[in-house]
Amino acid sequence: MRLTTIGVVAIGRNEGERLERCLASVCSNVGSVVYVDSGSTDASVALAKSMGVDVVELDLMKPFTAARARNEGWRRLCRLLPQIEYVQFVDGDCEVV
Repeated sequence: MRLTTIGVVAIGRNEGERLERCLASVCSNVGSVVYVDSGSTDASVALAKSMGVDVVELDLMKPFTAARARNEGWRRLCRLLPQIEYVQFVDGDCEVV
């Protein structure tokens, strides 16, 4: 399987070191990674960007749900990686082994 056909959408808020471990577990193994942030007040957004991850910052004027975050991330991933065949959704406090 070509890695460029696999993408990851990670979602979270104020994940800190957990997010770093999450993103490190997937970044080198897939075509593209999108992190969807739901209003973090820590350095989660800056961390994700520093790791080369595309970031979507949700408009918090609209009600937040995990489903909304995943859908926003999926839409961005499809624009970044049009040839995508597989998407792995992961919460920012989890690692993919």
